[in-house]
Amino acid sequence: MALCVVSYEDRLEAMDSLILMGESLCRVDSSVLLRLTVPDAPQSVLSWAASRPQQVEISTARPEGVRGWDVKPWLLLQELNAGRHEAMWLDDDIIVTGPISSLIKTFPPDSVIVAQEWDTLFAPWAPPMSHYWGMRSGRRMPTINACVLRVCQSHRPLLERYLEMTKDPAYREVQARPMDQRPRHMLGDTPILTAALESEQFSDMPFDCLLFGKHIAQCAGSSGYPPAHRFLDLFRGLPPLIHGIGRKPWDPLQASRPIERFMLDFATDLSPYVLASKKVAKTLNLNAEWLEPRTVPGALLRGLTGGHPALAGLPLAILHSFQSRGDRPVDKVKEDKAASA
Repeated sequence: MALCVVSYEDRLEAMDSLILMGESLCRVDSSVLLRLTVPDAPQSVLSWAASRPQQVEISTARPEGVRGWDVKPWLLLQELNAGRHEAMWLDDDIIVTGPISSLIKTFPPDSVIVAQEWDTLFAPWAPPMSHYWGMRSGRRMPTINACVLRVCQSHRPLLERYLEMTKDPAYREVQARPMDQRPRHMLGDTPILTAALESEQFSDMPFDCLLFGKHIAQCAGSSGYPPAHRFLDLFRGLPPLIHGIGRKPWDPLQASRPIERFMLDFATDLSPYVLASKKVAKTLNLNAEWLEPRTVPGALLRGLTGGHPALAGLPLAILHSFQSRGDRPVDKVKEDKAASA
């Protein structure tokens, strides 16, 4: 049976990214069924889905009682309730460069599969995520990213608890705030999943991570895809998943100073996610403004490297690695101390 992959989008400005994720997935993996939930889907999405009738199913119904990232456990439960042995969530700001169905088969069949986060440094004295939710901790989880989440029937109780936590009134209130005003344990749905997996109730549930670098590039500006990984990928090929985390390239810039705006535009020009998306877009004749260069140096580096997702941004990544080498651990310790206060 084909691996069922689910995703969701209801933001009009993100519809192109949804199409690009879906097209990249279907092009490299014929052993998946992509089930999309897109309330009020525009014609561009409907037309693209119709071009892939063997692999793509789309629903335009809006799920009741859930929204945004919180739809993740709800959609996965729908697939398990329908009798599927397993199902997988995939964020739509991901470009797929290799077959994920065969990648998933390399992990134990009873494991919850998530992605390893790019910034794995944390202070060991900071309370576990489960602490903030009033749950007794049974283990300490590494820093994960729920941009990918593969579950099977034995994980149904975890998904039910996960979904229940997304409906917590305090969590819902916090999600209406800007990201920089949210507490650490309510930044999004990943801390919720982390807390549930850490809890005594689910501490014996096996989990595995898609490894940062080997399996997934977590592209957070110039910091999430380090120079060493970029060099390796020139020889071993790009990782199967390229994830554009943080500020989205289609979102308007909030920077007020010209130099800050330039540097953000420059980093966006060289983003591995943007460059990988542009290659897929060319095959669809999809023209999106956020895929085009915004700076002269960015356009020049794209041209010199053929727009290679790992190579184009290598000079900027090297500079950033030297700049951040001394201060990143300090910043992270400050963050963890603040969270535990």
